[in-house]
Amino acid sequence: MSPPAYTKLRGNVFWFQIGVPVALQAHYRKRNIQETLSTADRNTAAHMAQERAVHWKREFRLQSNAGTTNAPRAVYQETVRKVEWIVDSYRDPDARDMQLDVLWDGIADKEAARLGYLDISEAPPELVTPDVDAALTAIKTARSNSPMPDRFKAPFSELAKRFIEDRQRDSRASLTDQTISQREAVYRLFQSHTKDGALAVVDARAASEFFDKVKRLHPHWGRSPKTKSRSFAEILTLSSKMDGERISGRTINRFASDLAALWDWATKRGEVSGGNPFEGQTVTSKDRTDAHTPWSADALRSLLGSYENVGTAGRPDPVYWLPRIALLSGMRLNEICSLEADNICEAEGVRYFDITAGKTESSVRVVPIHAALDTFLALAPPKGYLFADLKPSKLDGKRGAGIGKIIGRRFKLIDGHSTFHAFRKNVAQTFERHRIPDTEAAQILGHKKPGMTYGVYSPNGLRIEQKLGLIETLALPDVCFLDGTAGKG
Repeated sequence: MSPPAYTKLRGNVFWFQIGVPVALQAHYRKRNIQETLSTADRNTAAHMAQERAVHWKREFRLQSNAGTTNAPRAVYQETVRKVEWIVDSYRDPDARDMQLDVLWDGIADKEAARLGYLDISEAPPELVTPDVDAALTAIKTARSNSPMPDRFKAPFSELAKRFIEDRQRDSRASLTDQTISQREAVYRLFQSHTKDGALAVVDARAASEFFDKVKRLHPHWGRSPKTKSRSFAEILTLSSKMDGERISGRTINRFASDLAALWDWATKRGEVSGGNPFEGQTVTSKDRTDAHTPWSADALRSLLGSYENVGTAGRPDPVYWLPRIALLSGMRLNEICSLEADNICEAEGVRYFDITAGKTESSVRVVPIHAALDTFLALAPPKGYLFADLKPSKLDGKRGAGIGKIIGRRFKLIDGHSTFHAFRKNVAQTFERHRIPDTEAAQILGHKKPGMTYGVYSPNGLRIEQKLGLIETLALPDVCFLDGTAGKG
């Protein structure tokens, strides 16, 4: 696959280009994918190109998986079609049986001769090749009107792909890019574990064997860009050479939940039957009561006072501004890092951040801009991303991944357990202490409004000036801005 590129074409607008894998060129009927990036700014175009590359590489991978088949299953289906043709073509029962016998003998006699037997019934079943077994089984089941054996049903990879695609059809229940990447990683491991066998044959024993291996994984097992091309066995071998703790109980439970959700979906479509073999695979997860707790006022003073570089015009420093924006808006890290100049809007005299995409449907919202961020707005670039130097992750395209690690290292020096996500808890804590109703706080934090009355019957929610009133309850600790203002938190 050729690397992504962009070229200035047609009115000085940059275009994204990525090469289509040779095996997929017939499917897409082209050698390259080209898309306009609708920007003349080189830095913005570079970041957008990387994001589109993540998208298209995932599409190519899914399409490649769709093109792979389980050979015995394909033989089974092809043989069933031959039997159906014979049944439709020969109405006389004797003639039909004779043709079916001819079909059987043409397959069975050749295999018996290869194995050195006069009749296929004399050959040990384990010596018969899988494709011959599939063909003969297809003839037997078709002649007796028996259901398809589970081992010839849809392979795991096919159902996993269909499951994710089906979830994405409903915008109200669609998965985020991060969730898709996480589920695809889990499904790749299980696909490798079962050698992409039929999901219908998976039982509690097979599921338990998989999770016994999962428990040996290192927490960083999936961070290498080569992970997607490695087998489960190779990943386990690499994990065994890595020092430190093993994968957490919380992550193991997410694996079980992702696989259980796929099984439930497949059950509703008649692809599998019986009890869900993944439901009993969860483990008791140790609660971390101190994880993501709100920052204390003293810790916030130390954090915000330890870094004074606000940046320059057009290049606000993310290390300085990201914590402040989070504390004054309740926004998530990647929501802030994904903001562009076009996302700074104004209505009824109120400036606000327009968040057009996010973790959930409720994440799409508008958040008024706190007056203490005027200095940031003065430094913000007039077009493109507000933090133009951030690079999207190669794994999921998120622009906050890299800077999140940089800021996280600073956090550990100041407060050993609080994280960037904890800023949202500081905001929620402030709202509660101001006795702000849950349904109002949810509209700032991007949570689903609780209850039927407001959650269903009031889709538009608060007016922009009412949301501004909520934002004005937020403040920073006693740390001065360059313009002389100070927080009062």
